[in-house]
Amino acid sequence: MTGLQAGRDAEAVLAAFARTTGDVAAARRVARQFHDLDEGERSALLWSEDDGAKLVAVLLLVQAIRAHPDPELTDEYLSAAKAERFEDPVLVDLAAEELVGAPLLGASTGPLFALAKSDVAMVRRIAVVATLAFVKQGDAEVPLGIAGRLVRERSDTVQSALGLVLRETGKRASEAALVAFLEQSGRFLSPAARRTATEHLPPAERDRLRG
Repeated sequence: MTGLQAGRDAEAVLAAFARTTGDVAAARRVARQFHDLDEGERSALLWSEDDGAKLVAVLLLVQAIRAHPDPELTDEYLSAAKAERFEDPVLVDLAAEELVGAPLLGASTGPLFALAKSDVAMVRRIAVVATLAFVKQGDAEVPLGIAGRLVRERSDTVQSALGLVLRETGKRASEAALVAFLEQSGRFLSPAARRTATEHLPPAERDRLRG
């Protein structure tokens, strides 16, 4: 019996997670415990019907790309998303920046704009959240470019992500660029997304842009 068979498989991960509180912090602890899980077992978790399994799998992918950047990890993540395996936005918010955005820093951003055209709302959310990697480098152009493509989207899956990323763009990259974007396209945002996008602005500016 191999070490994997002796308690390092997908079922062992599920059993470990079942003994926790079931939140993200617990999933992180389980992912650290099983950091050396076989790729096949990780894939079994990612494609499982169990929400906890998918959460741990996504965190395992993040751990793996931090340790050894590999485009196959990005492909594995996106394959599951494109197949509509992700229903919980947390699976995007915890991973898209590192698995999808960071590998594109200094490279073509074409893949992000391709994701923004996806028929799958959660994939479009990935395109938005992934731009946080650029925001944290002080780049407002990429996140605002993606936001411009998706600002008319009615899905809350995308609108809520837009609000968060726009807020961070104004805080970390360029407040002036955010204000200009909102002056031009803010009317297309949902009220909730517009509130989130402007919440860090001075009160008078915030009230003006919220209309």
